[in-house]
Amino acid sequence: MVDDVSLRFDFDQSEERRFDVAPEDAGARLDRYLGPRLPEFSRAAIQRLIKAGAVLLNGSPARPASRVRDGDRVDVDVPALLPPTVEPEDLPLHVLHEDPSFVVLDKAPGMAVHPGRGRHSGTVANAVAFRYGRVTEQAGAYRPGIVHRLDLGTSGVMVIALHEAAHAALSDAFRERTVEKEYHALVFGEPEHDEDCIDVALGKDIMDPTRMAVRFDSGRAAVTNVTVLERLGIAAHLLCRPRTGRTHQIRVHLQSRGHPLLGDATYARRRKPPVAVPRLMLHASRLVFPHPDSGVPVAVEAPLPADFSAVLDALREMG
Repeated sequence: MVDDVSLRFDFDQSEERRFDVAPEDAGARLDRYLGPRLPEFSRAAIQRLIKAGAVLLNGSPARPASRVRDGDRVDVDVPALLPPTVEPEDLPLHVLHEDPSFVVLDKAPGMAVHPGRGRHSGTVANAVAFRYGRVTEQAGAYRPGIVHRLDLGTSGVMVIALHEAAHAALSDAFRERTVEKEYHALVFGEPEHDEDCIDVALGKDIMDPTRMAVRFDSGRAAVTNVTVLERLGIAAHLLCRPRTGRTHQIRVHLQSRGHPLLGDATYARRRKPPVAVPRLMLHASRLVFPHPDSGVPVAVEAPLPADFSAVLDALREMG
């Protein structure tokens, strides 16, 4: 059972659970009702979940003292639990741009951005904690300076805030969509059109909460502009400009068009790439954002990494 309320909840890696209230449980307080159903959490931790909005009673936020009734539905977004701090580690970081308020990194593929379920070391956050010491904790003590994330298999540009004011300004820029993002992608097949705007709402997959899916009913708005850079017959090289920042957005949007990413073990499980691929073929190539102090646009680019270029060359040889 989790008793230490200093532990951090990680809702990016969560599991949805649903309970239907039986007649014998009617009248119980919500936090007491959930106790035996979430045995890994202490009552204090369950109360924190409820207050954080992770528990819905008949589809609406509730209070720990709310009473459940026969037939009520209780939905819980059960987060992963992370330690309150991240251990500094002397790990290599490829710095593209350094400023007193922020740094821009070229994240290596296979390097997680922050600790998560079953992973507490070897991440960008561990490396940032070592190299820059105590920076910002607005995203949690185990995510020092982390303003936005890239998936484990994705390489490329990401920005790290070095003080609280910069973190707040950069977070506002991402939230207000004043940040321009560009990604290179290699996908199965050739899209029908050279230009496409994918405007499809996304939400958690009801069958697998670790995946995202197109959700016309309850999804959040998500928009990605796509340009075909090169047609390769069995594949295509695309430039993707996401206008929103949903989890796995580019991956699910491209899958929804019938062109999942090469090397995507989650969204292209049954498709064998035409050439050997070492990882997810997605690279964050360019980021433009307002300087957190002056507001002047900052543009940073990361060249295609060697493994991405090697796959692209192999596809060209097959074409």
